[in-house]
Amino acid sequence: MPAAVGTFASAKQFVGIAVESAPGTPVAMTTTIACDKFEWEDKPVWLDDTAWTGSMVGTRGKQAGVIKTDFTMSGNVYGDTIGFLLRNILGDVAYTGGTNAGSSTTTTGALVAGTTTVVPVTSATGIVPGTVLAIDTAASLELVTVLSVVSLNVTITAPVAKAHTSGATVQPVTAPFNSKFSVYNGGNGQPVTHTLTHFSGTPTGTGARVLPSACLSDLTLKWNAETALFTYEAKGSSWPSQIAGAAPTAAPSTVPPIAAWRVTMGVAGPASGGTLVSVATDGEISIKRKLDPMYTGQNSQNPLIIQRGEVDVTGKAKFIAVTSSFTTSTSAEQAFLYMINNTQPQMQLVLDNGVAGAGDIKHTINHQSCAITASKLDGGKDAIMWDTEFQGIPTTTDAGVSGGISPIAYTLANAVPPQTY
Repeated sequence: MPAAVGTFASAKQFVGIAVESAPGTPVAMTTTIACDKFEWEDKPVWLDDTAWTGSMVGTRGKQAGVIKTDFTMSGNVYGDTIGFLLRNILGDVAYTGGTNAGSSTTTTGALVAGTTTVVPVTSATGIVPGTVLAIDTAASLELVTVLSVVSLNVTITAPVAKAHTSGATVQPVTAPFNSKFSVYNGGNGQPVTHTLTHFSGTPTGTGARVLPSACLSDLTLKWNAETALFTYEAKGSSWPSQIAGAAPTAAPSTVPPIAAWRVTMGVAGPASGGTLVSVATDGEISIKRKLDPMYTGQNSQNPLIIQRGEVDVTGKAKFIAVTSSFTTSTSAEQAFLYMINNTQPQMQLVLDNGVAGAGDIKHTINHQSCAITASKLDGGKDAIMWDTEFQGIPTTTDAGVSGGISPIAYTLANAVPPQTY
């Protein structure tokens, strides 16, 4: 009787992600990132030897040149994990929010932005590993996560993003926390990199391969109020795959995705009050970033770096044409008029799961200024619609901690501890 043939079940696949401390140095996954599609391909450049040989052949030999990996992934947007992809493609993240819990204290020394990981305090009562601390107030406020505590020195999981003077307030807080993602304009302009881990069962030993120095070139978020959940599609490049050092374990999110009918949209203002627009049926937001794998003579097929370039944000939305479609105007052609007059209004999209307290998941996508680049009348349906396209115009309002300007500010409210992404 023949031996049973061993196969690998597609349904058992999963993908993990983790922040790298140095580009190209793979790290074990810390989070399972939800997707229903993940495809990757190692792509070596082949170098042909075409020297004449006295024989009727064209290619006498072939050698492997430099190599990179391209990948695509897609799935439902989960409010606790999409932040990894937003941080990867945009770069800047500011942590704020939280509800006060426990006694406050103060710092006993200045904190240097981008450097300080040990926060000296006057009292460490109630501060334990995993505690989230709000440091400072007003525009200087930021949230950090405690890694360890030794006497009156509190070590946090990553350096503070802002500068703080001695005597700054330190207040323990609880979820929900806010993570605001914008284009990173500090330092050399390069966001962090991530390691992607793909478990398929096929690699010998650990059953998984890792993609180091993963960098996104595209992240598109889509919604359709009638037929879909809030979804994403992403693609990018990385260093070539390698077998994972240890077998990973799946730990999928318990936070459910959100139905797209929960979307609210604001035009010429926020998605509330007098600028709330209730006639958008579906749409998408596409974040694109240039990637340039750069190869050098370093006795390695890998890129020296995958250089990240500029960011552009575009989008689409369909509006039903009614006289009250835009509450700032009675015109049924308002979407078209914004385009033809180059008005460049604010556009905001909010998606909330409706849960109060720590279970709240809320996406607030803001373009403080939007150029309406196309608005086409669609008379092919029972109700006339406007098929509208737009581009986010960079502003200081949407910029993050690193300053400069950004065409988008994506604020994510959830219970994920700050400094995770």
